[in-house]
Amino acid sequence: MSVVNWDTQQARNRIPKYAHPVIRRQRLLDSLSDAMSSPPDSPNTIAMLIAPVGAGKTMLLSDWTAAVSAQPTPPTIAWLTIEEQDNDLGAVRSAVRAALENSCSPAVSEAVRLLPPTAEDHFPAALAQALEAVGEPVWLIVDDAHLLHEPTALESLGQYLRWAPPCLRTVLAARFEPPLALHRMRLEGRVYDLSHRELAFTEDEAAILFAEHGVRLGDCDLAKIRSRTEGWAAGLRLAAISLARHPDPTAMITDFSGDSRVVADYLVNEVLDGLTGDEREFVVETSIPDAFTVELAEALTGNPGSRDVLDTLEHSNFLVERVSGSPGWYRYHPLLREYLRAEVGRLGRHAVGDLERVAAGWFARSGDHVPALEHALHAGDDDALLALLQECGLRLVLAGSWDAVISVLDRVPPAVRTDPSTRLLRVAAELARGNTAAASSTLSALDRASAQDHAELPTDLEILGDGLRVQVAVQTGGIEDALEALQSDPVGAAGDPELDSFALLQEGIAEMYLGRLEPADGHLEDALATARAAELPAVVLQALAALTALAAYRCRLDDMAARASEAADHGRAHHLTEHRHFHVAQLFGALGHYLRVEDEATQQLASQCVPHLADCENPALGRASVLLGAVLEFESTDDRHAVARVIRDHCAPARNQPLPPGTTALVAASAQRAFLQVGEPVWAAQIAELTAAELGHGGEAAVLHATMSLHHRRLDAARRELAPVLGGELECLSEVTLIRAWLMAATIADARNESIAARSALVEAMTIAEPESILRPFYDGGEPLRDLLDRHRDRFGVYDKFAERARSVIPQSAQGATDLLTPREMELLVELPSWHTAEQIAADLFVSVNTVKTHLRGIYRKLDVRTRRDAITEARARGLL
Repeated sequence: MSVVNWDTQQARNRIPKYAHPVIRRQRLLDSLSDAMSSPPDSPNTIAMLIAPVGAGKTMLLSDWTAAVSAQPTPPTIAWLTIEEQDNDLGAVRSAVRAALENSCSPAVSEAVRLLPPTAEDHFPAALAQALEAVGEPVWLIVDDAHLLHEPTALESLGQYLRWAPPCLRTVLAARFEPPLALHRMRLEGRVYDLSHRELAFTEDEAAILFAEHGVRLGDCDLAKIRSRTEGWAAGLRLAAISLARHPDPTAMITDFSGDSRVVADYLVNEVLDGLTGDEREFVVETSIPDAFTVELAEALTGNPGSRDVLDTLEHSNFLVERVSGSPGWYRYHPLLREYLRAEVGRLGRHAVGDLERVAAGWFARSGDHVPALEHALHAGDDDALLALLQECGLRLVLAGSWDAVISVLDRVPPAVRTDPSTRLLRVAAELARGNTAAASSTLSALDRASAQDHAELPTDLEILGDGLRVQVAVQTGGIEDALEALQSDPVGAAGDPELDSFALLQEGIAEMYLGRLEPADGHLEDALATARAAELPAVVLQALAALTALAAYRCRLDDMAARASEAADHGRAHHLTEHRHFHVAQLFGALGHYLRVEDEATQQLASQCVPHLADCENPALGRASVLLGAVLEFESTDDRHAVARVIRDHCAPARNQPLPPGTTALVAASAQRAFLQVGEPVWAAQIAELTAAELGHGGEAAVLHATMSLHHRRLDAARRELAPVLGGELECLSEVTLIRAWLMAATIADARNESIAARSALVEAMTIAEPESILRPFYDGGEPLRDLLDRHRDRFGVYDKFAERARSVIPQSAQGATDLLTPREMELLVELPSWHTAEQIAADLFVSVNTVKTHLRGIYRKLDVRTRRDAITEARARGLL
């Protein structure tokens, strides 16, 4: 044993080289002081400082005792370090006695010197009485307590700790907790535990350590080295020593690993030397995977006693730990694993390949295909790797793990890379990450190779290739031709439910992009049923998301809500809440709430899903999500012009980023209304032209043009533009558009004093809107529509109740607001937030500049303001904007 007094410099001198940094971590010092500073008359307390070698236990204690000793009235501190030869009853008692005698308290030293010999049975009781009689607080530090293993020595120390007087506080530092039977004390809250996690250095603490070695790192390098070492004190100290000598710290950090000479020396001398030959062989062979279970360890080592070996290593606080959140899984410290991997290489290429094949097979059988692919790649068996890619590659891509698949494909040997199945898998992965150009290029290369070899692909690869071509066509054009080729393949011909569900899914999505919603519904339902039967949760989620969108396009809001809810439940049940299609379903669910003017639910769902989709790997999906999110946010934002600008920036179709026509049909009118609300009629006119370019000159484009005519008070032009829509000559893709058309017709008829026609148009709108409670078009109709509904109250027959609901959702302007300004002044007021000049506004409204200035003076006078900014602010406060 080693016994020192409170002068902790002696403790510092015995710290192993490289093991501990010279640094004080105040948070831990304070924690220890709080644990030891209980009231003098309270039961004795024990602090257990349990951590592996190199965690910084001894240095922390020496820093702590130095800090405590510098206090005005410090406690008596006694320090002893256990050694292997102390495993004896008399040796332990003598160690405790000597530590107390060498403390700096004359009273404690004198009381202990007068005690009977340690061999006598009543020595522990006499020691307790002597310390209690002194009445001074005494803190006893027992370092390297894990070296005690003899039962008599452990029992003696345990009794002493359990029955120590209240004035005594004890700190036990060890690599693992010695069996001292302290369970009752722990239940009573008298044991304070500190583990290696608390001892791990933070980035700030690591920066202080490096500074002590004259090394200063940037935030990125500091985070990298802290992550590599996981805050392990010894690892950081070794890194600091290496960095201090290296001319290029960033390059050194990149190369800093467990097989670096300085790290390897430490690991061998301090960590691995204590293992038996069998244990060392075990840790080397189980370092093949990133993490392992007992079953995988048995497969790798052939040792049926792997559980016992792991228990022994874990109990001795070897650098192995259970993986947080994954019961039954273990991992080695990263630096140790890197060293062990280097040791594996010395077994020889064939032995390493065998271990990698075992790991690949075990992970594949367990359904954990990403590590299975990695190990198969490292095994060097091309045939086995190709078979595994064919078995699980598409499933991984559909599940959202396309990045892992691409990572493997980037490293496969040429024989595997050029196989048609691998090339098609590359296409699927590139499409999943939004790289349509790379996918098209790979497909073209495959087609050229097939033509040169005059080789026909197997049926399953033919179906996969046709499905992928449909995916490409959705982004680049030519959907109908690609879809025809896919539909020529009989469903189920491959005999692979995963491939069949994928093909059906592509058919359904393609039909949606063509606006053919009925056949789309049939294909998507078949894809959903096939994926469910085959237990393919990621494909089920994609099908549910597509069906949610389809219900939105068909304005089946009840179905839409049910599908979104089903997708949410499915995603949570199968841990797919980070999958982009989970958020797609929720976004369309938010759109359903928006169409029903359920603002709180709209904002709640939109705020959760839009951020996940905005920066996703699919550009078209990212664009659509930002556009929809901005439309949903517009009514609740304080800065409408900024949100309208976001809508404008994302509503123009970018090259190779088309939106399904149903999406455009649903949001175009809301986007146009937003532009008009913020005084941007030019943007509003452009949305009509963009929609016509995307959807053709159908019902949606006609209604948008009519809206612009109505905005400029050209009622006859608006009525002419609506006529073919209302008469059925121009078909609307969305029923919401048709509802808007009838409501506009009612407003125009009312302005012409055509009461019967206005009421009839309202009934037509409610006939379409009532079954699904579509209220958004009524909300957008504003105060004129509210007045119209008021005047025809209780005259809608079976729709009276719905008419009341529709009237209630329309925002009510401030009292007298509609009478405050003339129609022309209101028209000009809407233009003010655009900050266009009077000349620009005059051009937009087709009036003279003098007319604009006259109306502007009238607005200022009636609102009692003097500036344009004040006019906008006052108008918003009065509900005019």
